[in-house]
Amino acid sequence: MAQETQGERIRRARDERGLKQGYVAKTANITQAHLSRIENDESGVTDHTLKRVATAIGVPFEDIVVRKDPAKDPGPRVITIEDALSSEASMIRFLNGERPDKETLDWVRRSLAVIRSEVRKRKEW
Repeated sequence: MAQETQGERIRRARDERGLKQGYVAKTANITQAHLSRIENDESGVTDHTLKRVATAIGVPFEDIVVRKDPAKDPGPRVITIEDALSSEASMIRFLNGERPDKETLDWVRRSLAVIRSEVRKRKEW
C-alpha cells in the first residue's frame, strides 16, 4: 500500500475534525485556493505555512508533514527557507512559478541579497 501523501494527510485530519477548507485557510492565513492545491499535492509548501495549517487543524506538525526524497519523487514537497533562498529559480518557484518580468526579477534579486545577508548575520549570532 502506498504511503499517504502530505495532501491526503492534511485533508484527512481536516475532515476528521469536521473543518471546512475555508476555515482552515483563513485561520492559517493562506488562501483557500492555496490550501486546495496543497491538499491535492499540486503545490509545495514551506514548513512555516505547513505549521500554521497544522495549528489551524489542531494537529501536531509531525502528523501531517511528509518528507520526500527528491531523487525518487520530483513532485511538490515541503520546502525550507534555505531551499527558497538557494537561487533565483527557487525563489521564483516559491512565488507560484510564474515567469516574472524584468522588474520583478530585479526585485527578486535585490530581495534575495538582503535576505541572504540577514540570514548570514543571524547564523553568526
